[in-house]
Amino acid sequence: MNPKKKNLCILVLLLILLFLILQKNSEVKTSIIFGAELWLTKVFPSLFPMFILSDLLMSYHLPEYLSNLFGPFFTKLFKTSPYGVFTLFMSLIAGTPSSAYILKNLSAEQKITEQEASHLLQFTFFSNPLFLLTMLNVIFPNQPHLIISIILIHYSSNLLIGLLLRPKTTPTWTKITFVKTKLNLGTILSNSIKKAMNTLLLILGTICFYLMLSTIFTLKNPHLNLLMKGFLELTQGLNSLMTNNYSITFKSILSLFFICFGGLSIHTQIKSIIEDTSISYLSFLKGRILHVIISFLLLFLLSFTSIAFIS
Repeated sequence: MNPKKKNLCILVLLLILLFLILQKNSEVKTSIIFGAELWLTKVFPSLFPMFILSDLLMSYHLPEYLSNLFGPFFTKLFKTSPYGVFTLFMSLIAGTPSSAYILKNLSAEQKITEQEASHLLQFTFFSNPLFLLTMLNVIFPNQPHLIISIILIHYSSNLLIGLLLRPKTTPTWTKITFVKTKLNLGTILSNSIKKAMNTLLLILGTICFYLMLSTIFTLKNPHLNLLMKGFLELTQGLNSLMTNNYSITFKSILSLFFICFGGLSIHTQIKSIIEDTSISYLSFLKGRILHVIISFLLLFLLSFTSIAFIS
C-alpha cells in the first residue's frame, strides 16, 4: 500500500476512535478504571515480586546451577540452550509475560542467542496458575476435574510445542562456569525495581487500552462479541464467560482459546518487551496458533476418552 494511503487510513481510524471515545465517555472511563483495578489487584501483586526475584536469582547464578543440573536432559529433549530450564521454571510460577522479560535479560547478558530466545519464547507461555484457578473456579463452579483438565491441557500443549518445533541439530552441552557477581545486593535490587516497574507500567497501559477497545467496539451478535472481547483481552473474555449461560462444552472451548492465545493485549506486551532485540515475535505468534490447535485436539481427545470410559 502507498505510504500516503496507509497514513490516511490510520488517520481515519484514529478519528473514528476519537469519536467513539467521546460518544461512549462513561463506558470508556469505567473500562479504564476496571483495567487499573485489575492490574493493581491481580497483575501487579503476582508479577512484581516475580520480576524482582528472577533478576536477583539471575544475578546470583541460579540459571547456571539449574543449567548444570538439568541442562543435559533439557538440551537433548528440546534441542536448545540449557538456560531454558530457568526460563521454564520461572514461567510456570510467574506466568506470562515473565518469559519474555527473562529471555530478554538472558539474551542481553549473552547467555543465550536471540535465536534460542525466540524458540524458548514459543513454549514458555504459561498463564499464572493462581490467576487460572481463580477465574476458572468462577466459570466452572463445582467442576474441579474440568478445571484441572483445562490447566493441564494448557501446560502440556506448551511442552508439546517445544518438542514439535525444536531445531534439527542438538547444541553441544558443556558445564557452565561463572564468576560470582561483584555488585552488592542494594545495587542489584534498585536496578531490578526500575526494570520491573517500567515493564509493569507498560503492561498497565496495554491492559487499559485493549479493555477500552473491547468496550468501544461491540458487535450485535453476542457470540461474536464475546469472541472479540477474549481475542482482545484475556481477562475480559474470561469475565464475559462468567456472566453467560453457555454450555460447559462451549465454555471449555472458549476458555482454552482465550488462555492459549492470550489476547492481543498480552501479544502487545510481549512485542513491546522484546522490541529492542532480535527475538522473533512471529515465532511467538506461531507458537500461540499451534498452542490453540493442540489444546483443542487434547480437549477433544479427553472428552472422547471420558465418554468412552463412562459408556
